[in-house]
Amino acid sequence: MWIGQQGREVYKKFSKSVIGSPSSLQWLLKKIEDYIRPRQNKRVSRFRAHQRKQDEGESFDNFVKDSKLLIMDCEYDDPDDILIDLIISGVIHEKVQLRLLDQGQKLTLSKAIEIGQQYEMSQSQVKMFRGQEVLTIKRQSHNVLKQKSKDNSDKLCSKCGKNHEKEKCPAIGTTCNFCKKKNHWFQMCRKRRNVNLVEDDSHSDENVIPVNTASSQYKKGKIENINVVEDK
Repeated sequence: MWIGQQGREVYKKFSKSVIGSPSSLQWLLKKIEDYIRPRQNKRVSRFRAHQRKQDEGESFDNFVKDSKLLIMDCEYDDPDDILIDLIISGVIHEKVQLRLLDQGQKLTLSKAIEIGQQYEMSQSQVKMFRGQEVLTIKRQSHNVLKQKSKDNSDKLCSKCGKNHEKEKCPAIGTTCNFCKKKNHWFQMCRKRRNVNLVEDDSHSDENVIPVNTASSQYKKGKIENINVVEDK
């Protein structure tokens, strides 16, 4: 384990008290470790332990584990009781602190760790559920936009008479064969439609005569298939 004269001297010093049993061997190793290991300033160690706070994003278990290591050099008579205090003062979640303080004198180290772990687990579940809700809302929004896009594509274009995306009309830039204006086709030409309406009205008026005229012509036997309207 150790090489050199100093290592052998340390071994001889403590091995004189060792009896050949497993417990005695463990005692020897502990003595050698304590001798080799630099002696810590317990005041500094305690200061560091009480300065330890749970970091943002750090797991509760890691915070407790690191606090235990810091306490090892503090030389407390009851390390577990001190660790409870460190957990209460150092945990990042205020709700956990309140629950720990609410336990009062009956709070044990195992109970303190259990409370911290349960809260952390519940927070993870809440984040997971919220993530699923956000994903559902995004999918619904996407479906609504997709449906609106489909509805818009189902409407006939007033320029070409076809279904297409708003910015992709094939009539843009072309010239109408009827009115000679640009950006629409013959079949969708408004001027052509207005002309057709006027022609239809003029044809329908050919067979319309006043009532008094119709009566005189009827007496003479000259009227066939006429539309009768009253004078206004």
